[in-house]
Order: sequence, then C-alpha cells, then structure tokens
Amino acid sequence: MTTFYFFVELVSAPIVMIGVSFLSYLIQTTPSTIRNLNHRYQKTGGIGVLLLGMCFITQPESNYLLYGAVIGFLIFHYFCGFTVQSIYVHSLAIVPSPWNKQKVQVHLATLSQPLDKEVYQDLFILLDELQAAGITTVVLTSPLFTKQKRIRSTLFFQYKLKQKSIELESKTIPFYTKPWSCCLLAFQKYLLRTPSLQSLPLTRWHQYTLRLPSRSNSRLSE
Repeated sequence: MTTFYFFVELVSAPIVMIGVSFLSYLIQTTPSTIRNLNHRYQKTGGIGVLLLGMCFITQPESNYLLYGAVIGFLIFHYFCGFTVQSIYVHSLAIVPSPWNKQKVQVHLATLSQPLDKEVYQDLFILLDELQAAGITTVVLTSPLFTKQKRIRSTLFFQYKLKQKSIELESKTIPFYTKPWSCCLLAFQKYLLRTPSLQSLPLTRWHQYTLRLPSRSNSRLSE
C-alpha cells in the first residue's frame, strides 16, 4: 500500500500540472473583443481558481510564499496579460486600460512581425473599429518607430490621421518603463535571432498617442 500511495503521489502532481496548464491555456486563448472587456475579470479569475486549486492539492500545508507568488502572477496577468482581438484585422492586438474604458494600447500581434505598409493599413481599419466602440485614446509604444537612431518619418501617417480628425501626440519614453516588453524583444533578438529585430535598438522607444473624436462629434462634422 505504501508503494501504491507513493506511486499515486508521484504521478498525480504532473497530471494536475498538465491539466491546469491546458485549462489555463484554453481560458487565456478564448477570443475576446473590444466589446467584451469583462473577460479580463473572467480570465484572471478562472486562471486564479485553477492555480490556487492546484497549489492546495499539491501543497495542502500552508505555503505563503507559493500563494504569494500565485497572487503576484494574477495581479500581473490582470494588468498586462489581457488582450482582445479585432474583428477585422489580425496583425494587431489590443490591450484595454484597466482604469479607463475609453483608452487602449495597440501593439503588433507577434513580436517578429515587421512594421510595414500592411500594418499601417490594418491600423486605420482598427481605428475605425475602436472609434465605433467608443474608444477615444489609442496609445502606440514601440522601438520599431525608430530607424538607425532616428524617428521614422510620419508625414503620410499624420496626413491620414488628419483626414479622420485624429490628433497625434508624439514623445520619446525611457526603455526601462517597458521592462517586460524589453525582455521579450531581447529574447526574440538575441536568442531566437529573429531577422526583423536584428537592427532594432531596444533602448530607443517612442510613443504615439492618438486622440480619436467621439462618434457624436464625427457625425456632426460630417
């Protein structure tokens, strides 16, 4: 019996971890759109229940360090791990602000994707979608806006935004304000050797803030 229980304990822990990981993956990858922002609570809560349940099963005795690490991860997930998808484009991901329902951040759906003409075309489609959903502030932050230590030209971009009555604010931000993004880009650049990132300066970040007119104001201007 002792050998049997030892075998059960030895096998059950990996099975529980694999099951929790798979269910967490399903929860995290369930599509969310800009009109379903409550999914932030549902996804974080669902993953939290799974992780805390796994901790309780595998470590029934009190382990405050482990529980603290799980809670810290859930806080990180709530603020940084929730993204929503556009209905029309797939090259861009949307990160809603947890504080302001009318503000979102937009970034490339994959880190290895180059910032080309097609991405800008998708961005204008996305801006129409966000405006229809009541979003008034869109923030774009990336080192891809710099090229050979200089800011890329935005004349055509500004012209297209002006046609849509969208105001553009531009500023350079310190790279250390984006530690997680810097780590991900460094992993892609130096370990995976992603071709599109080899000439990218990870310490030069630029931010564009787009002020979208409200739907009512745009109708009046028409």
